[in-house]
Amino acid sequence: MATPPKRHHYIPQMVLRHFADDDGQLWFWRRASEKGDVRKAGPQNLFVEKDLYAQLLPDGAKDVGLEEFFARMEAHGAQFIAQIADAIRNNQRPKLDAGAWEFWDLFFYYHMKRAPCVIDAIAAKMGFDEGIRTAADEIRAIRAEHGDQQHEPGLEDWVAKNARVVAQAAKPGPELQAQLKKMGLAIYYIADPAKSFVIGDAPGATAKFRVGNEWSRPTMFLPLTSTIAVGQLARLRQVDAIAVDRDQVRRMNVATAARSTMIAGRSHALVASLSRDVPFVGVIEPEE
Repeated sequence: MATPPKRHHYIPQMVLRHFADDDGQLWFWRRASEKGDVRKAGPQNLFVEKDLYAQLLPDGAKDVGLEEFFARMEAHGAQFIAQIADAIRNNQRPKLDAGAWEFWDLFFYYHMKRAPCVIDAIAAKMGFDEGIRTAADEIRAIRAEHGDQQHEPGLEDWVAKNARVVAQAAKPGPELQAQLKKMGLAIYYIADPAKSFVIGDAPGATAKFRVGNEWSRPTMFLPLTSTIAVGQLARLRQVDAIAVDRDQVRRMNVATAARSTMIAGRSHALVASLSRDVPFVGVIEPEE
C-alpha cells in the first residue's frame, strides 16, 4: 500500500516550476525575514505544509482524499497552462473547448481559497473560532450523555482542523457555478524578456489596468507563470490576450506582494525590491 502523501503544496509545484530560474530554483522572501533577505529553494520546498489537507479520523488515521483530489486536478492544470503558454508564444489566441472551460472554473474556485493564509483570513472574518468552541461543546455534551470522556486534550484543534478541510473540499454552489459559466478568460502576458511576475502565498490579487486613456476598476488576476497571469473576463466564454507593459507588470507585482506573507520568483533583484518597497495590506483586500 502506498504511503499517504504528507507534504501538501497549497501552491502546486506544477505552477511553481513556471516561476523558477534557469537552475530550476526560485528566489523567495518571507515577511518574517529582514527586508532584502532573499533566499533560494526548489519548488518541492516552497508553499508546502505537512498534512494541510488531511482530515483526522476518530481512530487516529488520516484521510488524504482532498490532497489526492488536488493532485489529480493539478495534473490537468499542467496541461491547461501549457496550452495557454504555447498559444501565447505562437502569437495565437488560446481556444478552450467545453471541457477546458469546466476545468478552469473549478481550478480557479479551489485555487483561490486553498492557501492557509486565505483560510485564516476568511475564518477570522466569519468568527470561525466561536463556531469551533460551540461544536466542541456539543461533542462534549454528547459524550457526557454516553458516559464517555468529555475533556479530551486538543478537542478544539481536532474540530478546527477537520472543519477547515471540509470547507476546502466543498464544491461551488449552484449560484456560483452559474456565475462562473457566464465569465470569460483574460490572459495578461509579458512580452519584455527582462520582466517577470512573482507569485505569492495568497493566490491572486487585484490591480488597475490602463484602458486607452482611462483606468479600469480594480481587476482580479492570478499569475500562472513568470510571464502569464489570468483573470476572469465579464464576457461569456471569450478569451482575450492582453499585453502588459513594464509599468503594469510592476503594479501587478506590487499588488501580489502587498497581500502576501511570502513571495517567490525567478529574479533575485525583483523579489528583493518588492521585499523593501511593499508593505503588507492584508489577505482580504478592502473593497473600493
